[in-house]
Amino acid sequence: MSHPPQPKENDDKTEISSKHVTYNDIASKLLQDKLLLTALELHTELVESGRELKQLKDFFSNPGNFELQTQEVSSRLSRSGSQVTLDSLDLTRYSEDGGGTDERVAVLEFELRKAKETINALRNNLTVATESETSSPSKGSLRNVSVGGIKPHEQRALNFLINEYLLLHGYKLTSITFADENESQDFDDWDDVGLNISKPPELLALYREGLKQTWQDNTCVSTQTGNTDPAKEIVKTMARAKELEDVKEKAYSLELENSKLNYSNLKLQEELKQFSSQLLSSGDNETLSQVPNVEDGGAKGTAGSESPERFEIIDKNMPVFKEDNISNSSFNASDWMNLSIPVDSRDCDSNEESKPTDVGVYTSKESFIKEVFSLCYVNAPSKIENEVLGDVVNEDITSEKFVRVVSSSLLRIIPNIILNKREEAIPLLVSTVHLNPKASERDKLLQQLFNLKKKPSESERNMILTGLIGIAKCSGESLVENEILPQCWLQLTHKHIERRLLVAEACIALMVYISEPIRNSLCLSMLQQMLEDKEETVRETVVRALSILAALCNDRDKYYQIEQLAFNTLNDSSKGVVNLNIQILFPVLGKWTLNEGDELFCIRILSLFGLLFPGFLTSSLLKKLLHKLNCYIKDTESPSRINMSSDKILRVISVLENLLPFLLMVVASHENIISNIEKDMAVELRPELKTLCTTLTNPEKFFKSEVNCGMILYEFDKYVSDNPNMSWEEMDWIVDVMLPDLLNNLHHIEITQQSLLQSFMNLLSRICIVFGRSFARYKIRPILQNKIQNLEQVISSFNQFCPSLNIVPVYLIVLTYCGDLEELSTVLTKFLCALPLCGSPLDCLEITVRRLCESGMQETVVDCLWTGVVHQRPLVRAAAATLFSGIAGMCSNELLKTKVTAALVTLASDNDILVRTATIPALGNLITDCTVKEIHDKAYMQLQTYLSDSNLRENHTLLRQLVVTLGNIVNSCTPSFRNEVILPQLTTLSSFMSQMTNQTRKVDMALALLEAFTNVVYSPLNKQSISSVVVPGLRCLEAVVMDNQTLQVHRETVSSMIKECDNKTDVPASVDRNQTLNQGVEEMRQKVSKIFNKPTISKPNSLPNLQGIFKKK
Repeated sequence: MSHPPQPKENDDKTEISSKHVTYNDIASKLLQDKLLLTALELHTELVESGRELKQLKDFFSNPGNFELQTQEVSSRLSRSGSQVTLDSLDLTRYSEDGGGTDERVAVLEFELRKAKETINALRNNLTVATESETSSPSKGSLRNVSVGGIKPHEQRALNFLINEYLLLHGYKLTSITFADENESQDFDDWDDVGLNISKPPELLALYREGLKQTWQDNTCVSTQTGNTDPAKEIVKTMARAKELEDVKEKAYSLELENSKLNYSNLKLQEELKQFSSQLLSSGDNETLSQVPNVEDGGAKGTAGSESPERFEIIDKNMPVFKEDNISNSSFNASDWMNLSIPVDSRDCDSNEESKPTDVGVYTSKESFIKEVFSLCYVNAPSKIENEVLGDVVNEDITSEKFVRVVSSSLLRIIPNIILNKREEAIPLLVSTVHLNPKASERDKLLQQLFNLKKKPSESERNMILTGLIGIAKCSGESLVENEILPQCWLQLTHKHIERRLLVAEACIALMVYISEPIRNSLCLSMLQQMLEDKEETVRETVVRALSILAALCNDRDKYYQIEQLAFNTLNDSSKGVVNLNIQILFPVLGKWTLNEGDELFCIRILSLFGLLFPGFLTSSLLKKLLHKLNCYIKDTESPSRINMSSDKILRVISVLENLLPFLLMVVASHENIISNIEKDMAVELRPELKTLCTTLTNPEKFFKSEVNCGMILYEFDKYVSDNPNMSWEEMDWIVDVMLPDLLNNLHHIEITQQSLLQSFMNLLSRICIVFGRSFARYKIRPILQNKIQNLEQVISSFNQFCPSLNIVPVYLIVLTYCGDLEELSTVLTKFLCALPLCGSPLDCLEITVRRLCESGMQETVVDCLWTGVVHQRPLVRAAAATLFSGIAGMCSNELLKTKVTAALVTLASDNDILVRTATIPALGNLITDCTVKEIHDKAYMQLQTYLSDSNLRENHTLLRQLVVTLGNIVNSCTPSFRNEVILPQLTTLSSFMSQMTNQTRKVDMALALLEAFTNVVYSPLNKQSISSVVVPGLRCLEAVVMDNQTLQVHRETVSSMIKECDNKTDVPASVDRNQTLNQGVEEMRQKVSKIFNKPTISKPNSLPNLQGIFKKK
């Protein structure tokens, strides 16, 4: 092999001197010296030759470089705001003498040229990319080419040829239309189709060439068909098939070999990377000196590739390296900016066999690859700023490392996720917490989970809680107690209510995953602290959590602590918190007391030894409740604290009602009862008991025993009925302690405190229902009967001392439940006749009859009241009329027609004025509470009788009661009765009131009329009635209010009613008010004088048509 010619000495010096000068250095020098036009020309030449420098590209594409030039030299032109338009140029900034014109034109030309170059380059790349997708078919296979979808450059080429054809052959209008439909294409410039596509012949020439090619293909096919021998064709086909099989086998073996080589190549790359770093660090220059030069046959081309002089020998047809298995797709700036000449692979192959001795060149393939890597390979930095990435790159990836990487990455990623998508990271957090072995990293992840949202909504909190439950299930108690609960503790006093709610809800969710010691200590302390939260919703959630904790707790020492928390919560200002406390927490405590000693087996054991066991429920919880009730009852004696104490009393009574089923099971689960029950026997609970109980207070839910719960209660009721004198300790506590204590508190309640009295009646009624009919008859009734007898003795003595009558309604209600109706009628009749005679108030009887009617005892009550209707004493008859007034709306229509209305008509005709006065409200209630026309007509007749009797005018009490009743029924009566009776009578009584001399009665009547007219003004009235009847009555009332100092506070009320009437009648505002007032008062005075001067037999003129409305039809 001949040696390559040695270069001349002069050439060697030139190469050595220019070896270190690169185009990058030249560009830097030009830009540094402000030789921008020269740098621009260099940039253009390098771009056209495919050697574009990044430094020049960045400089000329940055408008800021030209703006800096403007700031330095004021005479230069500022760069325009846009590089592709002239809209942002301010051409008026320069004077008309032409200053700066040349530079402005030069810059604009440069921008225009740059924009066009960019467009052409993009079009060129698009065309090349499109053409490279399919290879050009050979001449003989045009008919077999699959057409497919048309490419963009193909469409533009066809459009250009079609438009050219239309113009050449006279289709100008069609050509214009075609051009309009393709506005995006320039039909005057072929380069618009594609820069690297030569223009084909005209469309007609292409058509003729296509026909010629088709004819040649047909001729060739026919010739081959005519000369073909079938036997030879079969032989050729079989040979080709066998040859194809051989090729496939060879290809398969080559693929296997290629895969092995690829694997070995990857290993070599790792070794090569280490070797190259060692070579570069050692500074061995021997290898570089042995690299052959380009002029020596292409073996040394790489060493001098940075020299600008080598640019002239670049060949466009020179082969380019392709990326096969070595992945070096990214390069450093210092690497690709050097002008390197690629070496032809054929030269490498040809020189591979030879080993020249005069030039120290590495001839092995491995050495050559090392040299290429040393010059071209991009080494990853040895020190990576991202520690996580560094660990992944420098070490093997294992499951432990993966968990560690995910843990570290999540802490960085989650804060950058948008808020409404952060919950998507919860599964990752849960899994990572479970798998991560490091407690410190788990702590950070759990903190991230709790702080996932600043103010998590209810749905978001539920997702977080689901994640916490998942961690608890997978990781166990230790992680929950040592890591999750401390996170909850840190959030206890967070400023956002949502975060504190999350803590309380987390305590609920994790309660079953915490060991009992931690639950009873740390968790209880957290809940106790959160009970003092200022937000109602947080406290409600804490009560729920506390209920769950109490239900799971078996530590008796913690009972008193939770009990105290329950009592404290009972005084909470929130009704929602108190309701949850009463409905959930206290029943849980009631169940706990059963677990502590009142279960069936405990009672059996203690009864065998004859030991006294007071019961945890009765000795602790109920005892404290009764004590609090006594304290609150005493506080009601103070007027300033009555409202607060009343509310507390109602809450305590509600708690007692919910604890009654637990007390029932304590009493009923006695050995005497259980011994009479067979295990297989079962009955349902009493329906009335089931109705009163909730899910937590149902004995079937909270009481577990070997025998049926319903059977225990059934046997208990039977045992008490058969052995009324038998008792045991738990029953003695109820009879001797609880019931007397409740009745004693009942005596201290004022009769005016209706809500408290009703609550006590409900409690005693519930006691009767819960403990059964036999217990009420043989245990409760004797206690009440004894107190009733004492009360009768006090009343019969006619002592000035008036005892409390609250026991009366309670006793009658108990009698109702016992089913002793005869005793009930006797006691009710007795008190109906006795209380009015001794001057006692009838409030207790009113409460009693209403409660009895609500219980379905209307017939019994009406029969008892009829006894008072026919009584000889007027006070008793008046009391009966008063009680009828309270139950008129509770009776059926049939009972009203047959008994109630007849009784009221009888009382309305009574000779005693007191009885007739007491009957007026009952007649009004018949109108308002009943819908039967016959009953209404009778009530109208009786009221008309009252109004027409002039002798009753002197009775102030009766007149006042009439005014009040008329005002109450004005919106319920018929329009005729309202317009013809009520309105005229109220106006008449208003005028009569204005003439009264007794100021006390005058004020009292004025107040009654004021209330009545308030209902009248806002009732449906016609204009005539308002103007002629209502307004005069209001004027009289206004005059009295203005003259009396006591009634001045009602002046605005009367004025507003007059204004309302004026608005309804559209009275002009210009009318003299004083004149109208005087006329109305005078007219009313004359009418009243005529009424009182006429005999009593005659009907008043103001009621001419009333006689007909009461006729029977």
